[in-house]
Amino acid sequence: MSSNGQVVAGLSAVATNAGTIVEVPDLKVPTNRIYNFVTTYRKDYFEDHSLDWCLDEIITRGIAEITRQVKTARKVAVDKASGSLLKEFNLSPADAKKLLLDMLAKQRAEAEAAAKAKPNGTTAKAS
Repeated sequence: MSSNGQVVAGLSAVATNAGTIVEVPDLKVPTNRIYNFVTTYRKDYFEDHSLDWCLDEIITRGIAEITRQVKTARKVAVDKASGSLLKEFNLSPADAKKLLLDMLAKQRAEAEAAAKAKPNGTTAKAS
């Protein structure tokens, strides 16, 4: 921090999703962006912690909440899609599992029969 209270921008090394290390400029977060929030919840949550700690906690909890929300949304989308299919074909989850296993067994048996019918793995040419 500089002598006039402003944050001095530096660089931080961060790892990318590709596994490389890059340097990015540090963020400048003015105190007034979190001060009122921290003051409001100081007794209930932040207690006597510093504003730096409070900012770290807000970011960490925010990341956790966003991650949870995304995971939940993905699960809901999968459940909704599978529920739509079950409704469309009027199946219970157990009936759908049995039907899929039967279909897979039939497909496997047909593939094995086709492989035995064509010696040496040759395929017929289209005319």
